[in-house]
Amino acid sequence: MTGQIVRHAGRIEAVRVRFAAVHKASAVVVGDETVYGRLCRWIIHAVLEKHARQDELVSYVEENLRLIVAGLYDLYGVRAPDPDLVREAAVPSLVEPVEDSARAAMEQIMPLRDVLDDLTGLPDVIAAHAMTWYNIAAEQQDMAAELEDLLEQDAPRWTGAEEHVRLMGHNIDAIRGLSSVSAAFGEITESVGVLVAQTRRLVRELVISLAVAPTDATLWRLACRIAVYGVALEATLTHLEDRLSG
Repeated sequence: MTGQIVRHAGRIEAVRVRFAAVHKASAVVVGDETVYGRLCRWIIHAVLEKHARQDELVSYVEENLRLIVAGLYDLYGVRAPDPDLVREAAVPSLVEPVEDSARAAMEQIMPLRDVLDDLTGLPDVIAAHAMTWYNIAAEQQDMAAELEDLLEQDAPRWTGAEEHVRLMGHNIDAIRGLSSVSAAFGEITESVGVLVAQTRRLVRELVISLAVAPTDATLWRLACRIAVYGVALEATLTHLEDRLSG
């Protein structure tokens, strides 16, 4: 029985170690607000506030699992293994690589491109951040499913395992909740990324139009684009508010 429970504790620890990749990926997607540009950076502030709470909950659940593992080892007088930093470092990354999309001709001119990047943000990077959130959500869902399988396979064979099953059940539910929030962050980041891309196109068109003699048709087209941009902004903010409140 002792050997079975010790193996069970080791399997929980293997799942807990995967939180290292979640922390690293989470730090990447919120580590640099400048990717949203000066014009759109304010939109993401509400998400960053929610993310701070999400990060606290991730750390809380991870610590719960660590304490459960330590408790199982202590219960049977077995010395817990030392933290395996190599194992943690070897956990596959959840960070989505950035794929550069085709750029307009004027963006090949570095001074103009740098100004656009600073003013309107980096849509390619934001798209990668959205995918990273989806990767985090999928990983958390897999972790919850694996822990649930461990309980079904191991715990029913124990004497007096009810309390362990109850505690683990709360943590599994919490991880599934974290997964849902991570997926929502992915949706929000995706929506903001679309808005950033539209802002970039609008500013680029404005620069081009002002660089040549503007005609009434050009000004009318810009006015239409600004109106469309306003609708997109309102839709994005509504979606952002709904997802953060949900």
